[in-house]
Amino acid sequence: MGGATSNLTPEDIEELKDESISQFSAAEIKKLYKRFEHLDRNHMGFITSNDLELIPELSLNPLCKRIIELFDVEDRNQINFRDFVKMLWTFSVSASKQEKLNLAFRCYDIDNDGEISTNDLCTLLRDMVGKQISDSQLIDIAKHIIAKNETKPNPTGKLTKQEFLQTIGEDVLIEKMTISFAKEDHMLIQVIFFLLSFKTLFCGVCKRYSNQSYFLECSRLMTSGAI
Repeated sequence: MGGATSNLTPEDIEELKDESISQFSAAEIKKLYKRFEHLDRNHMGFITSNDLELIPELSLNPLCKRIIELFDVEDRNQINFRDFVKMLWTFSVSASKQEKLNLAFRCYDIDNDGEISTNDLCTLLRDMVGKQISDSQLIDIAKHIIAKNETKPNPTGKLTKQEFLQTIGEDVLIEKMTISFAKEDHMLIQVIFFLLSFKTLFCGVCKRYSNQSYFLECSRLMTSGAI
């Protein structure tokens, strides 16, 4: 599946319609391929975080690279067309609830150990607020977020998948992760914006600990247009 539309063969389309990848129709896959070609400016057969950052709406978004990490199965810092289709299928109206919830959790489980730790949250927070909050302050914020939402009888200092879903709300996640295919020109933008939805949790926790100025500053940075 290279750089030209003619390289998308009927066999390729049938492979991409396999339920392990997507259930898009042949017409939808062809339409997505044209969008993929547009993003693949160097005609290399794949897109990178640099390509995504050339989209004006995403140019200042700190989480573009996370999309690449999530769907870059072979750890190449790139997404080929197969990865691209599989990614967008998860956000389609017809994708299953479980597919969406699994991806939502993976977005924040940075080290892929099945739990969301202080380090996971600190990594995301650092991407969101830049260098304006110290490491020790970010650790403090992350620990408060986990402590506030951990429900296990014997706390471990990490959020399980179930605790994470209860914290954010499954209905909220499903809504944010469902994108109309009719608006495919904006699909990637909405995928990236989904990643920022976790800011709601961060901001709420920061405000609850408003007696410490850096919690308020972190909340301000996340809600400002700067990140």
